[in-house]
Amino acid sequence: MPLHESLLPVANDIYSYYEQQGKEAPYLLYVYPPSAEFEVRRDLGDLKLWLEAKGLKCVAISLADLLWEALEGWGLDSLVEAEKAAQGDPAELEKVFHSVWEILNESPTLPDRVVAALESTDERTAAFLYRAGALYPAYRTSTLLDDLRSRLNIPVTLLYPGRLVGSYGLRFMDRCEPTYGYRATIYERGGDA
Repeated sequence: MPLHESLLPVANDIYSYYEQQGKEAPYLLYVYPPSAEFEVRRDLGDLKLWLEAKGLKCVAISLADLLWEALEGWGLDSLVEAEKAAQGDPAELEKVFHSVWEILNESPTLPDRVVAALESTDERTAAFLYRAGALYPAYRTSTLLDDLRSRLNIPVTLLYPGRLVGSYGLRFMDRCEPTYGYRATIYERGGDA
């Protein structure tokens, strides 16, 4: 199956980084409707094959897996019980989401976990962060990318479930207020969504 047309610029940015020495590693956002999650994951497999055929190593990291790993270390059962007890009370749910945010910011932080997942990579590696929707609404991904930028000098692509607002605003999961602080090249999935 050919590479989805909207992924060609992503593939080219990653590949050209390794072909042109001296450039800063690209940080990329691939924005797609949350309803396209499974198609995008399939397309990620195609993108990895395309890059691997060009001699690059690709590492896909599930942010959902890292989230569950962090929560299990801090008492997942108590968080589940607190969410059940909240019974839709926005103030109580906000406390649960804040607890999740705190856990992801305790050592090892979510960025620490991403870096650890990439420790055994070689110089010609591209990282793909997927299942970011699992972080909603407790953790915003702009924080993650900002932290990684100072720690990883390899191409990092975040598969971002949401919507582009204007040229630079991003609505995480198409529910949050737009965020404008991303320091990454944004590519939007078009066509068949």
